[in-house]
Amino acid sequence: MAMKISLSNLTKVVWKNILVILIFAVLGGAAGGFYAHTKKHTTYTASRSLMVAHRYNNSTANEQVQADLSLTNTYKDMIESSDMAAAAQKELPKKLRKQYSTEDILSMIKVKTVMQSLVLTVSVEAGNAKEATQVVNAVVDAAKTELPKISPSTGTISTFAKAKVKDADSQTSPSTKKYLLAGVAVGLIVGMVLAFTVTTWRNLI
Repeated sequence: MAMKISLSNLTKVVWKNILVILIFAVLGGAAGGFYAHTKKHTTYTASRSLMVAHRYNNSTANEQVQADLSLTNTYKDMIESSDMAAAAQKELPKKLRKQYSTEDILSMIKVKTVMQSLVLTVSVEAGNAKEATQVVNAVVDAAKTELPKISPSTGTISTFAKAKVKDADSQTSPSTKKYLLAGVAVGLIVGMVLAFTVTTWRNLI
């Protein structure tokens, strides 16, 4: 038989439930923030560009430019190949050659084609800015040498200025704020479910 609940008792129950919900929200937020803190790491991305083009005759310049534009994705695939990674490894300082295998370098290389442009931007991500910079410079230097060997019809390869350590982008993840908010949200849900269940069990059943 259900118990009669006075206004006073109801108020106490409500405040107890609010307290339980807040406690679980705080615990959830703390857990989420702690998890993010323990998993937090920073990666660095260094970028350097190159351009592949032929000498153009005035009368057929437009056709030649379009032909080169159609090949940028091919050059992208060549740079992102294991052969290029192997060549880049040889360009690295001795210490880094031991640290990074061909497979490691291959997994680090990302090439982006610039729309309606003959420019390709090579990016490399590593655990510190100096190594990311050294590897991306090695990849671009290797591309300048190796692309004509792979494809003799490749045009003139112009490399942009070498990447510098100070220009490397950093990204820290996971986000402590996001995990903290997620933990609070989960804590609120758990707290509400628990408070509702206990209240129902004690007073309505």
